[in-house]
This record gives sequence, structure tokens and C-alpha cells, in this order.
Amino acid sequence: MTPKPCTALAVSMLHGLLWLQGLALEEVLLKPELSITEDQIVINAGDFFAITCRGAASLTWLWGNEPHKDVPHRWHISEHQCSDNVQQICSRLTINKAIASDTGYFTCVYNHLLSNKDFMAKTYVFVTDNQNPFVQIHPEYPKVIYVLNTTEVVVIPCRVTSPDIKPKLRQLPSSSEFSYWRMVWDPKRGFVIPSPPFHFFKGILKCTAKVNGIESSSYYMPQKVEGRIQNLALKANPRKLLVGDTLSLECSAETFFNGRIEFEWQCPGGRDHKPIPILNKSQSVYKGFSNLTIQNITMEDSGLYVCRVVNVTGLETNVMGLKANVTITVYNKAFLRVSYKKGPYYEGIAGHKLLKLAVKVDAFPRPTVTWYKDGKPIKENHTCYVPDPMKYKLGIRDLRPEHAGNYTIVLSNTKHGLHENLTIQLVVTERPKIYEKETDFDKVAQVNLGSTQTLQCTASGTPDPKIMWEWEPCAPADTLCRHRGKRIVQKNISEADMWTGNKIESIEEKYIMHGDKKKIISKLTTEHSNASGIYYCVASNKIGKEERSIKFYVSDVKSGLQTDRPITTIVGSDVQLTCRASRYIYNHLAWYYPSAQVVPASFTQEQIDRYSISLTLAISNVTKEHAGWYKCSAQNRHNSTEVQEQHTQLNVKAKAVPHIMQNLADREVNISGKIMLECRVNGTPTPHIAWWKNGYPISPASGISMENNTLVIERVKKDDEGLYECRASNEMGNDSTSAFIKIQGSEEKSNIEVIILVCTGLAATLFWLLLTLFIRKMRKPDATDIKTGYLSIIMDPEEMPLDEQCDRLPYDSSKWEFPRDRLRLGKTLGHGAFGKVVEASAFGIDKSSTCKTVAVKMLKECATTNECKALMSELKILIHIGHHLNVVNLLGACTKAGGPLMVIVEYCKYGNLSNYLRGKRGDFVAYKSQENSDQAEKSLDESNSDLTELIKRRLESVASTGSSASSGFIEDKSYSDSEEEEEDGEDLQKRPLTLEDLICYSFQVAKGMEFLASRKCIHRDLAARNILLSENNVVKICDFGLARDIYKDPDYVRKGDARLPLKWMAPEAIFDKIYTTQSDVWSFGVLLWEIFSLGASPYPGVQIDEDFCRRLKEGTRMRSPEYSTPEIYQTMLDCWHGVATERPTFTELVERLGDLLQANVQQDGKDYIPLNITLCPDGESNPKTCPVEENLSNCINRWSALGIGNNSKKRPLSVKTFDEVPVEKQKVMNEESESDSGMVLTSDEMKSLKRLEIRSWPYGIMALAQRAVSKSKESMLSEHEIVKYQPAVQTDEDTIDFTLEDSVLLPMDPNLECHSPPPDYNSVIHYSAPPV
Repeated sequence: MTPKPCTALAVSMLHGLLWLQGLALEEVLLKPELSITEDQIVINAGDFFAITCRGAASLTWLWGNEPHKDVPHRWHISEHQCSDNVQQICSRLTINKAIASDTGYFTCVYNHLLSNKDFMAKTYVFVTDNQNPFVQIHPEYPKVIYVLNTTEVVVIPCRVTSPDIKPKLRQLPSSSEFSYWRMVWDPKRGFVIPSPPFHFFKGILKCTAKVNGIESSSYYMPQKVEGRIQNLALKANPRKLLVGDTLSLECSAETFFNGRIEFEWQCPGGRDHKPIPILNKSQSVYKGFSNLTIQNITMEDSGLYVCRVVNVTGLETNVMGLKANVTITVYNKAFLRVSYKKGPYYEGIAGHKLLKLAVKVDAFPRPTVTWYKDGKPIKENHTCYVPDPMKYKLGIRDLRPEHAGNYTIVLSNTKHGLHENLTIQLVVTERPKIYEKETDFDKVAQVNLGSTQTLQCTASGTPDPKIMWEWEPCAPADTLCRHRGKRIVQKNISEADMWTGNKIESIEEKYIMHGDKKKIISKLTTEHSNASGIYYCVASNKIGKEERSIKFYVSDVKSGLQTDRPITTIVGSDVQLTCRASRYIYNHLAWYYPSAQVVPASFTQEQIDRYSISLTLAISNVTKEHAGWYKCSAQNRHNSTEVQEQHTQLNVKAKAVPHIMQNLADREVNISGKIMLECRVNGTPTPHIAWWKNGYPISPASGISMENNTLVIERVKKDDEGLYECRASNEMGNDSTSAFIKIQGSEEKSNIEVIILVCTGLAATLFWLLLTLFIRKMRKPDATDIKTGYLSIIMDPEEMPLDEQCDRLPYDSSKWEFPRDRLRLGKTLGHGAFGKVVEASAFGIDKSSTCKTVAVKMLKECATTNECKALMSELKILIHIGHHLNVVNLLGACTKAGGPLMVIVEYCKYGNLSNYLRGKRGDFVAYKSQENSDQAEKSLDESNSDLTELIKRRLESVASTGSSASSGFIEDKSYSDSEEEEEDGEDLQKRPLTLEDLICYSFQVAKGMEFLASRKCIHRDLAARNILLSENNVVKICDFGLARDIYKDPDYVRKGDARLPLKWMAPEAIFDKIYTTQSDVWSFGVLLWEIFSLGASPYPGVQIDEDFCRRLKEGTRMRSPEYSTPEIYQTMLDCWHGVATERPTFTELVERLGDLLQANVQQDGKDYIPLNITLCPDGESNPKTCPVEENLSNCINRWSALGIGNNSKKRPLSVKTFDEVPVEKQKVMNEESESDSGMVLTSDEMKSLKRLEIRSWPYGIMALAQRAVSKSKESMLSEHEIVKYQPAVQTDEDTIDFTLEDSVLLPMDPNLECHSPPPDYNSVIHYSAPPV
């Protein structure tokens, strides 16, 4: 395939670029060029010499092998751009007067390529001087030529200044000419001798040259040298000194024969000291030393000292770069400092081979070291302790628990008066040890079925081990009960399944001291042993764990091996002999004949039951020869040498004819007396007995019994007289005996006795029935009532059966247990038939405070075990529920033995919501206004701003209380229950109650119930009496449970045998006893009615009976409460839907109430509720009045007093309400005194309501009138006029009729008394259809 034209063009262009680049590089890197092209030239001494080098970069001149060092006034080097080519650099070297010593190579090289020979340009210059034929001459003292080895090339450097001069080489002292066939003369180097011969080293060599009749000589001395130098070391004694001390430094090295060592010192600050050299040649390895001593050292002598070996040969050897250094520290004064190296706490495990305790010491001079243990000095020769004073360490061999303690190191410098000490605490940890394992020897003990067993484990360790009990049941199909690794952790007081485990009665622990050893004893007690398996006692701490297995084999064979009791049989019959043994303990069962011969397996049958194994020997057609003692043997599974034996006797009888042993005798019996005839008979098989009278058989009947061969006739009559016969028979024959019974006395006397007896029985029966009814009337609830009746909040039965909730829900004592001695009980807050709630002070129950007021639920002294179990169920359910702001949360509990069971919960200082709302009826306002109208006019914006912040904070805070199942729920700071918040919090008793508070309470309860529903919990008694009010207007859902006396509380109505809160219960709960979250939604609707009636009792004036329940089921509902809104009432009706599944969920209720709060907060774009503004259909608002052109009947004030009044309420036409029966005043007053809530107000409350000023409602009264007078539309009342009105009467159209003339919306005087009248529950409204 041919390339495309564009590709070929690109490739050719690339090649061209690379070629150009190569040319440029080649031009840059051309070898420098010299102006003298010859390899050598000859000039005369004193001549002017000049040479030029050109190249592509900066250049340098070399003379010899080193860069040229300019000699003043003789050599001159100048570098400039070449005149003929500015792209090149020219370097010119000039010498004004050349001398003989200038002879040599002149080399030009690039600055950056000094060592690259390929880019060097050089020439050799001879400077001829007849006076000096040698370039360098040594006429008096010979120059030493060092030769490292005889294989290298040796040069005698007698170079000459003229190539024409050829010297001779002679050897002294003979002055004979040195000759060597490999020797070569080079005028530029001298005599070159490769691998010099042995005689080369015999004497001094002399180079002689004669010029113009004058002979010159230069002497050289060849010498073999050793180039190896090793083990260079620099010692300082000491390295740390005080000012004024003497410093001694020794630098040493090693060499060999012919070796030379010269040292060079480098001292701090460039100081020059005179060392003393020493060379020791006494051994084959020469040792050279250079000792440097400095007296009266100063601070300036502190620093780095360097010792180098100098290369005296000038040859390349290992000496190059060989040096040693040491740092000397000089201190101005002595010091001693000690600190922890690894901290003050050491922890070691017992059995550790060697543990070292170490501290960090910074001292000079070095102090003396002494170690102490618990205040006693440790001897240096101690077998367990290994002191190391140089490293300030103490070693401990074979660490044991007794080595634990406080170890102190004492450091002292007596000369300078310095002393320090430091203490280290050593804790020796120890793996857990179980002492019973030493004596177990794998023995097995049998456990009798149904017995109570106590298992014990004694353990010790450091830290204290935690003992856990684990259980592994035997597999049903496994006859050996082998380990499978499937264990179950055993907890205290648990009801285990009968096939998997035993019920644990208790797990107890106690501590004992055995000498210095602390031991923990754990005892597990089984209440009813019915399952076989293996118990594991596991002792563990952070070091490790140890476990002990206890084989727990339950058997229904008490003796381990058991046979039948002596058996008596008849010749010719079949008989079975059974031998039973404990299942997991014995095996290899065998029967032996009386002759001691083993019974073959084919004659026996083995059976394995849950607790035992059995072997049955069947003998057919028994004969006399079969009689005798039979033996059963069994072998122990766990000890093959142990064999158990049991014997049983078989008796064989021959058949015999029945024989009467004692004949019956005639007798006389009084009338109404008793006849008792015993027929004693013998025979084999056992004879059958039949009774006859006057030749007719007797059958058992009323008053006639025949048992154990005895005939008994009660209350005999005259007709019972006659001949009685006993007939005995078996397969071998028969026998009989008879007697005549005569009856004496009359029948009349007998009848009187019967009548008296019957009357007495009837009286006793009547008395028993009356006593039973009385006891039933007065009896306390049974255990089921306790668990499901008195406890309101329960788990959903679909999630967990009611009777198992107490046992299956866990209780973690380590998390919830609180010491009783830190709880101080106070006054009783409430009590019931079995329990009570007490105010208490808890010390340390909250980390943020030292003392906290709490509420404590506890039982009365009359409480039984069932009530105790009920309170325990309540505790466990509270733990399961977890923490939430709108639920009364669990704080702790006291469950341990030694005192009553107590459940500690949060304390709510304002009591229940029902009482609080009734108490605030006189202080109810729509919202807080200013004191007078003028100030209100001026401060309206400020008031609105304050209300905005109040509502925003309340809405955000309440909305933030999400449903969380976590016990680590973090409460909003605005609702914190801490003591600090209580001090600064607002007193709710001193502030008025607002409509926003009612909506806020409803929202919070819905949030709390949403949380309970998420935890699968059902309340079953949701009412205002079970809602508590805490600081910062926070409401909390609670369950008084046992602390409420339902027998005295009128809200609980008797239905059957139980007392139930019927007013709050859904129809399915009343009729079918079905409690679900949706039945709680029904109760929430009733709670809304309570809240918006300010604590009134639901269904006022309605008799709570069967008719009430029937009408409730048919769809009759309550009418709207006094202070409700249409949206709130519609929410109530939705909660009261007849079909449970059609009711809203609590999540939907939270959203609905939250939206209602938000919508009213943001009305008209404002962040406050404009209670004084009348809203018109078009959405416009006017604080004074609606436009006069509009129909005033269409104006709406959502939250005004009259707007939410009873008579103005618009109900859906489909709702049928209860007929409210008129109640006499005296009766109402009685109900108010008896009940905790009543809608009818007392006279004091009526007076309190009349005292409500204009601040209790909006600035103006909205008149929704249908008869507006148009001619007075623009008129206004003067500010001193008083508007009066009558309570409106409900008409058929359910409209409002006011007596206000010239009805317009008017501004009101702030001093005007205005209040909403009590609801009129005497007006009866009928609606036919049930709610949709």
C-alpha cells in the first residue's frame, strides 16, 4: 500500500528538520582549533609566545592536567568574539618572556567539557634554555618516586627543555648506567619504565644531561610503598565536658609494610593545635596514632573535630576521602534532668521473659543511679531485677503479679549537688484463670430432669475478668453431644425454648479475697433442667480469655441405670424386661440371663429417647425355667473402665383355680346405713369377681360401687335386703361365697334425714355463690390484666406476643442501672392500686449536672410478683422505645436485689396537660397584645416582629424533633431539661396561653406518636391526662401504668370485667379488643378535642353506656370544641373515621399540623398571625374594616374569638353529632368535682372569664352578619362606646345572629371587656348520615 501524499510530505519535512538540527548541533560542538597546528613547537627562553584557540563556546586553558592558574605579569588570557566569525569565541594566551619551566602541553577545552578528551585541542611547547636542560631539576635532594606495585608503569620525570637533549640514567652508588630493555625515553615525559625490575629499587637514580660542555644532574629515589590504610578511628575522652576540663582526642589508623600514615586535623573555629604522631611498627600491621590534647577547654572548643589521612604518595589509593569525626560538647555548668520515656504507666503481661522500665535522662556529668520498688532499694545482685545504670533502665525477668508496684529511679550528682527522682507505676496484667479446670478431669455429672442445678466458676485475672455463660445444646440426632460451635449467650432470668435451653433462674457474681488474690465467683442456676448440652464458662479480659466446658446431660433416669421392679408373671404368658440408662452418659447396654450368659442382640430392642436410651428384652411363652435374676449392664461413654449394673427379678407362677380365702357372713344393717362386703380370693391368673343379689348380677350405680373386690352400698333401703353372692372365676375354674343381709328400721326417719341433708347442701351452695361474687367484685387484676391492662404502651402484638414482651426484651444493667444510694425520694406525685410516682433527686444521673430532679415509678408494698413483672415490662419497653423529645424518657433504673424495683424517668414540673389547660382558661388569649391601643398602634410592627421570632423559634424547634430510634438522640437546646435551662426558662404559669400553643401542643404529640409508631409501639391510652408539660412549652407522652388507680378514675368505665377509657377508644378496640396504631390515631382525635376545649371532658353530658358505644359505631361524633378551627375539626373527623385504614397516619398528621402552623405563620406574606386583621375574599386586608362595597358576610377572620366560636362553626353536613342531654347545674358541679375534666365551668371560672380584657382577643370583634345596615356604612363608634352582644343561638342554617346595630367591622376600645361564653352543649343538632 502506497502512502498518501499528505503523509509522505509530512515524513519528508520531518527528515529535513532533523538534518538541520544535526548540523546546528555539530556546529556548536566542533572541536576547538588552535592557531598553532603542529603537535609541538620549540621556542627559546625569553621569547614572546602567543597562541589562540577558537570554538563555539567559552574556552579554558589547561597546563598539565589542571586548569590554568594565571601567573601575574607573565601569562595573559583574553577571550572575545572572533573578528572573522562572530559566531565563535576566540581565547588568546600570551607569555611575554618564556622560561624553561613553561615547557609542557598547552590545552584548550570548553568550560563545560573539561574532562572530555574528544573536545580538547593541545600542542607541546619546548622552551629551550641551555642553562636549564631539565624542566624541573632536583640537584640536591632526590625526589621520591612512590611505586604501589611492580606491575605498573613508572616514569622518571626528567623532562628536558629541548627535544634535542637526550640525558642518561645512572644508578648510584655505582654510577653505572641503568639499563632495562623495556625502558623508553620520551622528551615530553622522561624515562618510561613498564614493570620495573627488582634492581630498579637498589639505589638512587640520576638523570645527567650535558649542554655546551656543562653537565646537569637531577636525582630520583624509587620506593615501593603500601597504599592500603584501614580502620581509621577517632576517639574522644570524654565527648562531653565542662568548661576547664581536659579533652583528649586520639586518631588512629592501620597500614602495612612500606606504608606511610600522615594525619591532618580540622578543629572548630579553625584553631590550630599540635598533635603528637606515633607509628607503631612492632607488629606486621603498623598502627599510626595522632594524639591531640586540649587543656582548660572553653566553650569555643565545642564543635566538630575531623581527622583525615593525607595521601603522601600523590597516587590514587584508598586513602583519598578517608576521614573520621567526632562532636565535642562543652557545657558551662553541670545539670540533671529526668523525664518519662514511655509515660508514667507501664503494663506488662504475667509470664513475660524480660520487661524493661526506662526513663529519659539528660544529665552531665553522669549521675549515680539507684532503683527502688515501693520505697525499698533494689539490690544489684537480685535474681529478678537487672539494673542497667548506663541506659537508665531496669529489667524484670519472668514477670509475675507480685512484681506490680511503684518503681522509683533516684539520680544523684553529689559533687555538684544535683538530685532527681521519678516514679513509674507497673501494672502486671494476667490472663484469666478458671480454677475448677484443675480438678475437672473431664468428668461428667448427671442432671436429673426438672431439677434445679447450680454451676460455678471461680476465676481471677488482671484486670478483673468478665465471666459470661454460653450454652450449646445437643443436636437431637447426635448421641454423643459433640461440639458444633453454635453457642448461645446465656443472660439473667430468661425463658429459653424447652428444646434449645434451660430456663435460667439467676446468674450471680461475688468477689472474694484469697490471700492477695482477688477471685470472682459466678454461679448460674437453672430453674427447671430439661435440655442437655454443654455450658461454657468464659472468663475474658483484654489480655485474653479462658473457658471451661461443663457437660450438662439431663436424664430422667435418676440412678443413671435403671431396670424394672421384680416382675411376676404366669407360665405361658409374654413378658418384657426394660433397662434404661442416661442417654449421653451410657451406651453399650446389654442383658444377661440368670445363667450370666449375655442375651443375643436379636432378642433385644434398643430405643433412644430424648433423655435416655433403653434396651428391652422380650420373652415369649414364659416357663418356670425363665425365672431368676436378670442383669443389665451399661458402659460409661466418658470412662470406658466404668461399667454400671442393675438387676431385676422375674417370678413365674403356675396357674391355679380360684379359691375363696374367707367366706362372707350374714349380717344386719340399719336403714340408711352402709353395706360393705369384701370378697377375699386367690388364684392364678387373678380371678374375676362378680357380685350377685338374689340370683341377679349387680351393676355399679349411684350409691353402689365395686372396687378392689369390695361391694359398697350407701344409704341402704328396705329393698336392698337379700342374698348377696361373690363369684370368682378364671380360665382354670371358679369359686363362690354368699351371705344374707337383713335391713332394720323404718323409711320415714330416713326421708327426714335426706331432706335435712339436701337443705344443708343448698344453703352451703348459696353461701358459696355469694362469697364468689363478693370476691370477684373485690378481686385485683390477674397477671394478664397487669401486663395488658395497666400498661398502656405495649409492643405491637404482631411484632411480639404480649405475654413474651417482658422476657424477650433485653435489659442492659451496665447502661441503665443506677445506685439506690444516690437517689433521694421526695413527695408522691401520684399513686394507683399497685404503684406510685415519686419526685426524687438523682445525684450524678446526668453528666451535665450534679443533682437532677427526676420522677421515680415504683410499686407499693401490697404489690405481688405479677405487678413487679409488669413494671419490669414497662422498663424494658421504655428502653426499646429509645430517646425522643416528646416522650417521657427513661433515665435509669434500680433493679438489683436489696431494695424495691424503681424506674427513673424525666420530671415534668407542670403536670399533665388536662389539668394545665383547665387551669389556664382564665388566661387564654389569641396572642399577647400591648397594654393599650395607643401603644398597640405605635408598637404593632415591633409586636409583630417579636411574635414572628417567637413563632419561628417554636416552629423550628418543634419541627426539629424528628423520629429517631437511637438512644443517642440529641435534644434541641431550646428544650433542654438541664438545671441551667430551668433557671433561665420562662415560667409557663405566669404567661398567657395562646392559640398557637394549642396547635404547637398538638403538633408535638403527633411527633411523639409518630416516633412510637416507628418503634412498633402502641399507646392504647392516649389522652390529655397522659400528656405531661415540661419546661419551654415542651409536651411529653407518658404512661402512668400501675401508678393510676383506674378503679377511682371516672375516665375509666367498667366494661365486662375490665375498666376502660371508652371515651378515647376506637370502635374496633371497644368491640373487638383490636389495638393498633390506627386506634391510637382515633385517640389522638379525642386528644385534639380536649386541647381545643381547654381541658374539657369528651362527650359532655353523654351517658357512657352500651347505647353510647352503639351510636359511636354507627357514626355519631362529637361536635367541634370551643376554640377549634375548621381545619382542626376536619382533622378530628378524619381521625374518627369508622374504617381504621382510612384514618391518617401520624406522619400525615405531623405534616398536616406542621403545614397548618406554617400557613398561619406566613399569612399575607408576614411571619406572624395577624389576629387583628379581617381578611376579605380577594386576599386584601384592612386592620380596620372590609371595603363597604363588599358583603360583610363574606369577610373571614380565621382566628378571632367569634370566628372560632361554637355557634359559628361550619361542620360538614354528613357528620352526625351526639344529642347532648341538658344537665342540671348541681349535677354538673358534682361531675366537675369528681372528674379531672369538665366542659361546664364553675361560677369562679365564669367570673374569671368576664374579667378578660381586650388583650385577650384581637383589637376588633368581627361581625359576620347577614343584615348589614348600608346607611351607616361609613359611621364609626366613638372610642368611649361599648359594644355588647348576646351569645348567638344556633339556627337551622347554622348561622350567626348578632344584635349589633349598624353592623360593620369596628375598632374596639382596649378597655372593653370581651370574652367568649362557655359552649352551649344543651342545643341538640341532628345529622342523619355518618361521616364519609
